[in-house]
Amino acid sequence: MKEKKSLSRKAKHGIISLAVTCLVVVAVIIINIIAVTLTDKYSALTADITGMQSFNITEQSLKIAQEIKKDTKITFLNSKSSYESLDPYCKQTSALANQLAQNSDGKISVEYVDLVKNPSFQNKYPDDTLSTTDVIVSCGDKYKILTKDDLFTFENYSETYQYIKSSQAEQEIDSAILTVTSDVSTKVALVTDNCTDDYSYLKSVLNTNNYEITEVSLLTQDIPDDTDTVIVYAPTKDYTYDAVEKLEKFLVNNNRYGKNMLYVSYCKKADTPNIDALIKNFGIKIDDGLAFDMDTSRIFGNNYYDGLACNFASDKYTSSISSDAYPVIVSLSRTIQLTNEDVAENLLVLSSQSGYCPFDAKDGEWSMPDAVTGNVSVMAQGTLGNDTGKSTLVVAGSSSMFEKAMLGSSFSNQKYLMNMLADLNGRDTDTLTLEDKVITDYDLKISTQTANIVGIILYAVIPLMILGAGFVVFLMRRNR
Repeated sequence: MKEKKSLSRKAKHGIISLAVTCLVVVAVIIINIIAVTLTDKYSALTADITGMQSFNITEQSLKIAQEIKKDTKITFLNSKSSYESLDPYCKQTSALANQLAQNSDGKISVEYVDLVKNPSFQNKYPDDTLSTTDVIVSCGDKYKILTKDDLFTFENYSETYQYIKSSQAEQEIDSAILTVTSDVSTKVALVTDNCTDDYSYLKSVLNTNNYEITEVSLLTQDIPDDTDTVIVYAPTKDYTYDAVEKLEKFLVNNNRYGKNMLYVSYCKKADTPNIDALIKNFGIKIDDGLAFDMDTSRIFGNNYYDGLACNFASDKYTSSISSDAYPVIVSLSRTIQLTNEDVAENLLVLSSQSGYCPFDAKDGEWSMPDAVTGNVSVMAQGTLGNDTGKSTLVVAGSSSMFEKAMLGSSFSNQKYLMNMLADLNGRDTDTLTLEDKVITDYDLKISTQTANIVGIILYAVIPLMILGAGFVVFLMRRNR
């Protein structure tokens, strides 16, 4: 009987090295699986190293997630890997949705349904056409479908190529959550007859904050009976008597009042006697000229008429605006006078060095310093009613206050507007602020703390692990 040959020393060392290598690889895989599982479940264990925190939810989203009371589902109509591979912005959207779920105490769930592999899913939405890039937010029988055009802002690189410039996915998902979980909807009629100014961003802000918008033409339509607030946007010429009568009928509301109207003035000369008569009933008159301010410390624009900082003439609608916040800004605004202070009050005024320039002012006959009257008004409101209810008419001197350049900036225009509408309609003053998120090449920045952690891992932990593994191998070989 032959004796079994023992393994050579070289072979033993090879087997030991292979075993140690396998153990290290298995350990790395196990650690990676544990890390992925934990970070998927606990957002606090993840780190967003982008300079603008593009993959982290904002405070307003965190509050929505933490305060939600109803079970809500966010459904991506694609597999997770396929959706995230479409574009970095899609991966960002997926990450934001998962963070909402992680912070909702189980109230928000995220699912991925591959529409191609599961075409029968379309049967749940027979009145809608679904796409693999859609996201559905649902609560019970209520749902809102967000398309790629809702979630992202696109820009053309050439005639044949379009790319995602920025994302508004977070606020759109936030808005959808509020919409499907809310038991109350505020209805706003937007009257745009004779209007040439752009009101699209205003509509976006209102939609985001769960206001149900209906565009109405007073020439051919009546204001729906269930409307809570009417916004008349910058008419360049007068409305007919019948059209103005519809507005008055809405505000009086069969003598029950309880309605609201925001009138946004056109910034140029416009002859509007019928509209002016309605506004006068609420103790307000719009001057035939533009506001200016000679206090250069209160000018954020290019001249005395542009980018003028407003002061609050009343504490109405200011509760959530801190004293160190940027002011409300107005440009090319007509000035406003109170004709009956028993029913009307100023809301926004300019500085003590402000005044107004009449549209018919002639060079050499008009002097800006001589026209200073101080604290001219650019927004006011009047209230009429009885013991049953009150109706409020707010008059703004210019549509510039509600354009994207103002509403989408760091100034307080959006906050003030939403506070106003919330207060007038008896809603919570918490609002969703529109702010696009952008992922850029130069956005990959890390904080000092993160850099220190990465440095310790790269220069200490990993080298020590390698040295430790080598020392173990050395001891094992030596003992052999």
